[in-house]
Amino acid sequence: MALFLSACSTVPAPVVVTDQYHDKADRKSTSSALNGLQLKAIQLMNQLKFEESILYLQRAIKVEPRNPLNWHYLAQNYWHLKDFYNCRSMIQRAISYSQFNEDLQKANNILLKQCEG
Repeated sequence: MALFLSACSTVPAPVVVTDQYHDKADRKSTSSALNGLQLKAIQLMNQLKFEESILYLQRAIKVEPRNPLNWHYLAQNYWHLKDFYNCRSMIQRAISYSQFNEDLQKANNILLKQCEG
């Protein structure tokens, strides 16, 4: 993700490096199918293929609808597409599901402010 952020110096990143939000406890609770969908979505984000990344995240949400990372990544994609309406909607869902992950909660609040401004 750091490479992605440095490659896009003209487009400010919505929040700090996404990988910081991964928590080993979160990873243990997810299925391998979900992990694969999330990883593919992140790869596509790194390639600036935001629409494709959204498709993978929508599939991941069908697998585990209450996973806050799926909603956070989805919001990030919408932020990059400048679709602030959907960004706010997705980040609200991420906030509602991330109450036990303090780092992700902070990142969600930062992204929410950026979607509003």
